[in-house]
Amino acid sequence: MTDPIKEFFADIERSRPHLPEKYAGTMRFDLTVDHVLEHWVLIFDSGDVQVARDSREADSVIRARRDVFARILTGEQGVYAAVWRNLLSIEGDISLLATLRELLPTARGAGRTAARTPEG
Repeated sequence: MTDPIKEFFADIERSRPHLPEKYAGTMRFDLTVDHVLEHWVLIFDSGDVQVARDSREADSVIRARRDVFARILTGEQGVYAAVWRNLLSIEGDISLLATLRELLPTARGAGRTAARTPEG
């Protein structure tokens, strides 16, 4: 079985998507499973995106259980609905959540609209 989280970050590293330059800053993901915490960091700089694996300070910190974030990545759960349902929390620069949404596979043309539904 594939890991949608590792695939998501590997795809970003591989494809180096270019975003509008208005997105700048760092976003750390604190994902938990069985009391184990893993960190992923996205660095947005002049439209470029880089991935790191550390616990550095970040402009925005997203916290969620690993399975919840995996459901967001597969389109089973909307990112904004996860926030409203308290399944995902965000601290710091909340505007970077829009950046994350643009990077989601469903928003990058995977042929699905789950990330764009009214609840998501």
